[in-house]
Amino acid sequence: MRTAETTINDCINAIEEFFPTVQQDTWDNSGLLIGETHRTLKGVLISVDITEAVINEAIEKKCNLIIAHHPIMFKGVKRLTGTTEEQRIIIKAIKNDIVIYASHTCMDKSAEGTSRTLGLALGLKNMSVLVPDKNSEIGYGIIGELPQSINKETLMDNLKDKFGCPIVRHNDYNGEITSIAICTGSGSEFINHALDKKADAYITGDVKYHQFSQAESRMLIADIGHYESEECTKQIFLDILTKKICNFARYFISENTNLIKYY
Repeated sequence: MRTAETTINDCINAIEEFFPTVQQDTWDNSGLLIGETHRTLKGVLISVDITEAVINEAIEKKCNLIIAHHPIMFKGVKRLTGTTEEQRIIIKAIKNDIVIYASHTCMDKSAEGTSRTLGLALGLKNMSVLVPDKNSEIGYGIIGELPQSINKETLMDNLKDKFGCPIVRHNDYNGEITSIAICTGSGSEFINHALDKKADAYITGDVKYHQFSQAESRMLIADIGHYESEECTKQIFLDILTKKICNFARYFISENTNLIKYY
């Protein structure tokens, strides 16, 4: 008896079992972005971002599915002339029958998503949602506790070691750290939520200069970088697909797609 071939839709269903698209924020553009999902799966390329280098590598490796954390096409595309990177990505994907799928805030807001993954890596216990959606158990960020208190320097070393941060931007703070809040990506808007919940440290990305003063030395604000805080998404995707779908070619993007470079 011939085993049914795995389709692209099988992969998408596996991801949406954990991160349904209904969870995404109203401004987001998660889900199926380009392509037809009924086709047989040839290979999956997993990335944080969707760049022209990513689509080129998918073509080279004969992958017909790209799964990424960050979507493209946040706004309507009015023309396809190839004059922008976004347009070239769309054109190449269509020409080469490559499906593009993104799970952005669907994953960010999930109880099993990005912030919890970082919390587990740091050894946090008793984690709960930092900013829950109304009448819901999902939302942005988590807050949890370390088994024992540590100082700022130890936390900084852990962040660099576990998340590959070349630098950690932070405010002035000299207290002991037990309670830690985390919001991956761009979470500076939730600094006050972390303060309200008595966090000793708040880990996020994309903090602006004057936002570091919001804590007034009552809490450590540690900016580890947007990309660095969400690179874990590649492993999250892979773990789900490996668990649900056994036999398929899967690759992590070989290039670092971080839009911010360090000198």
